Amino acid sequence: MKKAIKSIKKNYEFYGLIAILAFAFFLRVYNLGNAGLWIDESTSAVAARMITQHGFPRFDSGLLYSRAYFFHYFQAFFLLPGSNDFTARFPSVIFGLLTVLLAYFIGKEYSKSGGILCALFTSVFYLEVFYSRQARFYQLFQLLFFASLYFLHKSKENPKWLYPATISFILCLDTQIAGIILAPFFIIHILMYNKKYYRLFSIIPAGYLIKYFIPAKSLSAGSEAEAINYASQYFDFTRNMYYLLILFIPGVIWSFIKKKRLTVLIILPSLIMLLGIFTLQTFALRYAYFFAFPIVLYASLLLAFLYDQLGKHMIAAIVLLLIFPSNLIYPYTYVNVIKPIDYNYKDYSAPAIDLKEIPEPIVQTLKESTVITYFSSTYEWYIGKPDFAIGFSMNGIGDDQISMTNEKGEKVDKYSGAFILTDIPDKPYYLIADAFSVSKLKPEQQALHNNFTENCIIIYENPTVKIWECLGDYARVTRVIDGDTFELSNGEKVRMICIDTPEQGEEGYEEAKAYLESLVLNKIVRLEKDVSEKDKYNRLLRYVYTEDLFVNKELVEEGYAEVFRYGEDVKRCGEIEG
Repeated sequence: MKKAIKSIKKNYEFYGLIAILAFAFFLRVYNLGNAGLWIDESTSAVAARMITQHGFPRFDSGLLYSRAYFFHYFQAFFLLPGSNDFTARFPSVIFGLLTVLLAYFIGKEYSKSGGILCALFTSVFYLEVFYSRQARFYQLFQLLFFASLYFLHKSKENPKWLYPATISFILCLDTQIAGIILAPFFIIHILMYNKKYYRLFSIIPAGYLIKYFIPAKSLSAGSEAEAINYASQYFDFTRNMYYLLILFIPGVIWSFIKKKRLTVLIILPSLIMLLGIFTLQTFALRYAYFFAFPIVLYASLLLAFLYDQLGKHMIAAIVLLLIFPSNLIYPYTYVNVIKPIDYNYKDYSAPAIDLKEIPEPIVQTLKESTVITYFSSTYEWYIGKPDFAIGFSMNGIGDDQISMTNEKGEKVDKYSGAFILTDIPDKPYYLIADAFSVSKLKPEQQALHNNFTENCIIIYENPTVKIWECLGDYARVTRVIDGDTFELSNGEKVRMICIDTPEQGEEGYEEAKAYLESLVLNKIVRLEKDVSEKDKYNRLLRYVYTEDLFVNKELVEEGYAEVFRYGEDVKRCGEIEG
């Protein structure tokens, strides 16, 4: 009977874990492709797409994107069926589920109920959900960082765990150089707890420590004032989860009493890395995100300890801590995600450039026109490669972090390979001015931006981007009214001179209108004035040219219009008549 009860309890735990993983998967995959990629995501997505096309993550500039090889090849695999936001993000969904599973196994080391509770709260914690929905490698780094420490802990009893521990450590370091923090802990633990030839495993982290310590150290801001400033910014993000921090501290103390070596292995490297992050030259929440795992882990373990002591009396408290600080109750300042989300986390250090909602006619115009960008990866992911780029500093340090000199000695954008501009082009162009890039411009760069947008009009804007149309003597056709009249993007109407087409209701009207649409609609045209500026209907009187056609003449030659002389505007009527 006791064995049967024990078996049922084990099954309950197994099915409970499956249910948690299923719910975690649902939260992470729900409308995964709905929100647009933020800038780092688009860089990773383009790098992965380069792998699917060429076999390695080399941008068209010639730059090899040497960050997180494992992640980007894994991501490229999911892009093979289709290159879109969903498939670019799906790898992080998998890594997020593995993180929940890791929380379960670590929790089980401490307590009978610790595994389930750690998995449960990790599965719904808002940062865990959001970062598991990104086309970037931060979720993978968190998983590998703590998996390395867990496997290292297991290696004391069974040294064969050093194999997965070492593999995880190498992949962690491949993902982020910050993983070098683990190296001294690996060396010390291996030498203290492993014998014979297993101690040779310490050579691997020692080699990486020698190779990467100086590059990692160079990332520091080197300023105590900056470190303190960034620390306060990071703590600003914890305001909605003070209760977790309160649970975290006694949870660490109880866990240390229960499992000293495992607790030290998880907490000490995490704290050292967190302190190091405070000294980085730039602020970004994603750098400190990894620390969400131990916070949730040890807060959950405190609840597990209390549950083991108090039994069913703790169930109400656990449910309350699960539901009350969730987005079911607080739609904006929640800690737990119970209701599925379909948007990105509002993190000002992870700026987005929303190009997904641009109307299709404008997208088509951009594809057929000369386009200039600042940050190019998002434009390349959603629309295509820009023709030119303008240099700027992505983190505000220095003047230009997107330019490089290619093999031909040309100054190009390191992501797209587009030529870097310093002067205004002598032809019509569109400028994609995203708010993030423009905010980073230095005074002289802002002056250049103003020159680029002078006499231009904004044809599309949202809070993250403005699209400037800069046509000079050219114009873009947005609507064809009939066979010889159309409307420009600025609202002006144009009546083509020296020709006449059937009016509405007359034979040939629809055909003439349709042919003119095929020639000029959503395209850039050059307008040439004769004598008169406008007719009595306030329409511009013009000869019209596309890149390779004299449109007035084309309509006559194809039989959709006839020559019609009116007033003094007859300079090219003979040419049109042929």
